[in-house]
Amino acid sequence: MRRKLAFLGVILLFAGLCLAAAPSLLAQDGGGLEYQNPSVIIPVDLSGTMNRFNIVVADFLGPKGPERAEGVAPVLNKRLADNLEMTGLFRLVDPRSSLEANPRAGVTEGPPIDYAPWAQIGANFVIKGIAQPSGSRLTLELRLFNVASGQQMLAKKLSGSTKDGKAMIGRFTNEVILAITGIPGVFGTKIIYVTGDRANRSVAMTELGGDEQTILAGSRGGPSTQPTLGPGDKTAWVHRNGKKWELLVNGRVVYSGEPVIAPAFTPGGVVVAGLSGRTSTNIAMFDGRSPRVITNGGGIEISPTFAPDGRMAYVSDQAGTASVYVAAGPGSPGVRLSPGGKSTDPAWSPKGDKIAFVVGERDIAIINPDGSGFRQLTGGQGRNLHPSFSPDGRMIVFSSTRSGGEKLYVMSANGDRQQILSPLLQGSQSLPSWSPVMPDLSQ
Repeated sequence: MRRKLAFLGVILLFAGLCLAAAPSLLAQDGGGLEYQNPSVIIPVDLSGTMNRFNIVVADFLGPKGPERAEGVAPVLNKRLADNLEMTGLFRLVDPRSSLEANPRAGVTEGPPIDYAPWAQIGANFVIKGIAQPSGSRLTLELRLFNVASGQQMLAKKLSGSTKDGKAMIGRFTNEVILAITGIPGVFGTKIIYVTGDRANRSVAMTELGGDEQTILAGSRGGPSTQPTLGPGDKTAWVHRNGKKWELLVNGRVVYSGEPVIAPAFTPGGVVVAGLSGRTSTNIAMFDGRSPRVITNGGGIEISPTFAPDGRMAYVSDQAGTASVYVAAGPGSPGVRLSPGGKSTDPAWSPKGDKIAFVVGERDIAIINPDGSGFRQLTGGQGRNLHPSFSPDGRMIVFSSTRSGGEKLYVMSANGDRQQILSPLLQGSQSLPSWSPVMPDLSQ
């Protein structure tokens, strides 16, 4: 009886506190990363310190004259600069440090851009733009210049409602990153998470580069928690409905009964989660009328996450403490991956070449699937939990208490540029999962 009570206590620790919400980073067709461009300027290498390139985001001008555009334009100008800096790929250079004679050089109806003043201040790239608000409408004309080659790399004219200005800036940011690195940025992609206190937890969603929060599931009848995103932006989360645990996919209940822990999606879009039984907790697939168990370690096995080729990482206590294991696929035996000590919350990168996880219940580390290349990414700044890769694999979202309450933070996948996701999001935020779907550049 004592052993059984202890086992139930462990289950409640994992489930009630949601210490093992495993995001699924299942990229479709290689995560949309098949952008082959031999002329890209910045090779992407996340194995160590990244070389940042110096970029200038000049003040947006009005349609005529040398004056800065007014109204919403300065806000969007700053948002573009913040977006680029957030990626960790760029270092911002103050445009006011340039001796450029004509601020309209290079923009519509202006003289050609003079690259010399920008080269003198060490700029590698320059962005210039015109913002023309008209009532509730906004037109942006934006250009990217390569200082070293003396060429214009990108020119875009974007129009829409003023309220869509941040989304327009996000699309242009993605185009800039594509032009420079060969892989587009991920602004506008979705991040799902939990908001609210312990008794009133709800599932919410936001977009990278946005500040709005959409509530997908409230706390009526019990908390909604442990959300994840999968192929096609499928959603799944757990809802505590009285004494029953419900697993929902796209808002529809697919299971109701025993505790369900840390759902994730397979590359094919099937939801998988830890399922608590009388004597053990195993990972099960929910692809039919009844759950189908795919692990049987005899203890606690939870937090599945999948590589694009179907390999599964998960957490098991079969060695006496919670550790990350890797299996060739569902039903295959797992091999212990993480070093000594407690490790939880694994998240596979969209290329399948890295696994992020939590060590010691407070810091995020990254490792290769073969156990090599261990590197701790956070340290000395509160509790950092629940990592989830961006769909391009360049960034990681996670929750942190470094500023007091739980908030969402992002960093480069090598640990650089750790910063809050959005200071405008209200309330607590935890258990994030980043969508594996790359943005559509045709929109």
